[in-house]
Amino acid sequence: MLVNRSKIIISDPHSMVDASIKISAVGMQPQETVTFHLIKKINEERYLASQASFVADPEGKVELDHQAPIHGTYCGVDGMALFWSMEPTVKNALTHVLDEKYNQPDTRDELSPQTSLMLLETHDEIVAHQAVTRHWTSNDTVKQTVREAGLIGNFFYNKDLKPRPGIIVVGGSEGGMNEKTAALLASHGFSVFALAYFGVENLQKQLRDIPLEYVESAIKWLQKRSEVRAGGFGIHGTSRGSELALWSAALFPEITAVVSLNGSAVSFSGIVPWSNDPTLPPAWTYQGQPLPYLQPDNPVQLANECKEMWISQKGNPFRKWHDGLSANIEWLERATIPLEKINGEVLMISGSADESWDSAALSEQGLRRKTQNDPAAISKHLIYDGAGHYIGIPYLRAISPDPGTKQQLAEASVDSWKKTIEFFKQRLCTKNECPTFTVKR
Repeated sequence: MLVNRSKIIISDPHSMVDASIKISAVGMQPQETVTFHLIKKINEERYLASQASFVADPEGKVELDHQAPIHGTYCGVDGMALFWSMEPTVKNALTHVLDEKYNQPDTRDELSPQTSLMLLETHDEIVAHQAVTRHWTSNDTVKQTVREAGLIGNFFYNKDLKPRPGIIVVGGSEGGMNEKTAALLASHGFSVFALAYFGVENLQKQLRDIPLEYVESAIKWLQKRSEVRAGGFGIHGTSRGSELALWSAALFPEITAVVSLNGSAVSFSGIVPWSNDPTLPPAWTYQGQPLPYLQPDNPVQLANECKEMWISQKGNPFRKWHDGLSANIEWLERATIPLEKINGEVLMISGSADESWDSAALSEQGLRRKTQNDPAAISKHLIYDGAGHYIGIPYLRAISPDPGTKQQLAEASVDSWKKTIEFFKQRLCTKNECPTFTVKR
């Protein structure tokens, strides 16, 4: 039975996914130990959960952004850590409360609001609960499906129809569209095209032989949209999509601001199964020709070693593969994307503990060309110590093979996202042109 003497207070029960909120509880006894639980349902069998225990202050209050837990799924003072420290859990008494109080809608898509239940426990009893809903789109954002001019994607713009700076968002080796990043960028005052380039519908099934003319077509499409202001465009690429973003900026002067997240300024081969084939296909082409990459000749021994690691689930074949391909300095130089040709600036974001490739070194390889050729360039490379390959949207579950680095990853996501928004606004927006929109309830 729920007891009403204690109360959870959440500053914004409905908020954007990338917004921080204040969480506290009042009505406890001074020095009483209480535990906050956060539960989220993934499907009928899968849940995520986090928890943290605190000692109430002399006024019987706990404030998560001012107090560190005495134990829990995180340590230190972090008002949003219950979100990023969530881990998979099975059905239990706490998940039963979630299922009983808040039914998830039957139809959910990539951008459906995420509702979690916060519970307050003391003396082995749940004494309060409060729903928290996080939104991917603001009330002002319109989503349009795009299936024209050979393009596949979704376009996010503001319902006031005012022309705003355009940004193209491309994902990584997972294929499809990176809708979440695009939707959140739109809430910060941009008109954003989440562009798929392989892995869906009639596009290439694999990340290989992707023509850069496809991005050029997306630029031309955006130029015709009344919701997009004339002028320079931005492009945001994650992981392998960073190569596409950087190559596009190097080839098309309409792009004046590039964000490379967990990426590389060195081009690698297309993604195909490790095999004994003598050659590897390019990832990217332009005007019918492969763009330079690591590497046309397949290192068969390395491929077989990586294949065996994958089958046996021993070690990290992706890091081994990329490290092996980039070991040849001559090929590395040849495959470095010419960032010096970009008509604008670059923001690169890397973790020093990237599990997939040495993003920090591979990004720095290209940035040196940019800054050496243009001493006035203000391009930056943010390298986050201890963070891995999954730096991204803040306050989502931090995924790391090393539980000890989850906090570094979470902190890197918060800081880099803030700087991503600042970078695009500085490079693309005039004063007050790109306001931030939120959820109104």
